[in-house]
Amino acid sequence: MVDSQDQTLYAAADLGSNSFHMIITRCSKDRCTVINRARVVVRLAEGIEKGNDLDLGTQQRAFEALRHFRVLLRKVPSLNVRVVGTSALRQLSDQDSFITVAGDILGLPIEIITGAEEARLINLGVAGTMKNRDAPRLIVDIGGGSTEIIIGKDTTILAAESLSMGCVTFSRRFFPKAKITPRLFKRAQAAAGDLLETVMGSFSGVTWLEVLGASGTIKAVRKVINYQGWGDKEISMVALDSLIESIVGAGHVDNLLKIRGLTQDRAPVFPGGLAILKSIMSRFAIKSMKVSKAAMREGIIVDLIGKNT
Repeated sequence: MVDSQDQTLYAAADLGSNSFHMIITRCSKDRCTVINRARVVVRLAEGIEKGNDLDLGTQQRAFEALRHFRVLLRKVPSLNVRVVGTSALRQLSDQDSFITVAGDILGLPIEIITGAEEARLINLGVAGTMKNRDAPRLIVDIGGGSTEIIIGKDTTILAAESLSMGCVTFSRRFFPKAKITPRLFKRAQAAAGDLLETVMGSFSGVTWLEVLGASGTIKAVRKVINYQGWGDKEISMVALDSLIESIVGAGHVDNLLKIRGLTQDRAPVFPGGLAILKSIMSRFAIKSMKVSKAAMREGIIVDLIGKNT
């Protein structure tokens, strides 16, 4: 099977707290083209029980996703693949057992990375898409279980923090019965604000010229705003407030599917992610946020190529 592998192929898999993602790229010289993508909604963070054990149903969804990934990765050399686990896997009480079984199913080692490493890889991915890489930028990446806030300049991180708040964990914590009320939304936003206050000192005195959002929650927000005609490529605070009004007005997660642009798999975790985004934009006085095409997975590819050449 090694003879059939293609040395120009590189792959990155992100076993996230909401979804498992993978990209496969073909790289030649200084250019990489994505030739395949896969996304499986697993909701690891939702399956973590008391004692930080993972329930059997969530384990089975995770293992089935990895079997699918293994088939897609069959032509990619193992040295050209990196598989990482993030916030939810960091919480597990029996990480070693899960990682051993999952790695055997995938046929590749799985690495549980720190929030700091997440931030580094996100910055690498975003930097690769920038026309002016030397311009300092604020990056916001809201995942299923953690949120990374980074100020980067080219591939250098000027300041970064990883916070234990994400669209899955906040939706589960503050909207447990799928009800959405103004009081619940304010509680979620306030909790995000409290976590932000603990790290604001890291960003004191560090300036940026533009703001970019990355990954699922922020891409979903931009998509819905676009469908409503409230904006195109950017997320303005005005548009965000209009979206929040619509989401809270819906009253229940089941009613969110009436909102154009919001998918069925995103709806249950949308309120929590939205509250986090609102808190961040308010605290950093962000009037408008662009949306990056790239994030951690693309950063992994850049990192792999740098190490393999």
